[in-house]
Amino acid sequence: MVKKQAQIKLKNSEDEHRINERELKQDLRALKVQEKEQEVRQTEYSNALNKHFNALATAKRKEYERIANEIQEKYKAKMTRLREDMEAKRKTEIAKIEAKKNKSIEELKAKHDGKYQDIHDYYNDITRLNMDMISTLRADFKNEKIREATATREKMIQSANNDMIVKPLEHVKKEITRLAEKQIQNQKVRE
Repeated sequence: MVKKQAQIKLKNSEDEHRINERELKQDLRALKVQEKEQEVRQTEYSNALNKHFNALATAKRKEYERIANEIQEKYKAKMTRLREDMEAKRKTEIAKIEAKKNKSIEELKAKHDGKYQDIHDYYNDITRLNMDMISTLRADFKNEKIREATATREKMIQSANNDMIVKPLEHVKKEITRLAEKQIQNQKVRE
């Protein structure tokens, strides 16, 4: 009986243990299901957070891109204005330089025209003076030729007159010389 009781007890204990084991297995299965559900919920929550974070990041990125585009547009406009201002200044400077250059060219042309006119007048004066001088020299040359011809004629007349005077004089001098020599010879002979 004790044996039977022990067997019954053992059987009851085994049944109890089987029931406990089944309950534990069911609890374990329930826990695994619960864990899976929690994992799924966690994944869904994580995905939702990621999606929310990505949406926020996208919104921030779009906001920053918009701000960056606004800044870029602002500075492009500023750069365009600055370039236009610089271009206007450059054109103004070029216009000033061109005006100064043209003024200098005009002054130089006027100065050169004045110098050219002075040189032209100078050479015209020289030409006129030379023409006057040539005319005067021609007249002087004619007068000189006439004077020379007159002087030559007078010289010839004077020479002829001199010859008329000199030849008899030479003749007389020769005669005097001859007579003087003769006289010297005569005196030598006398002595």
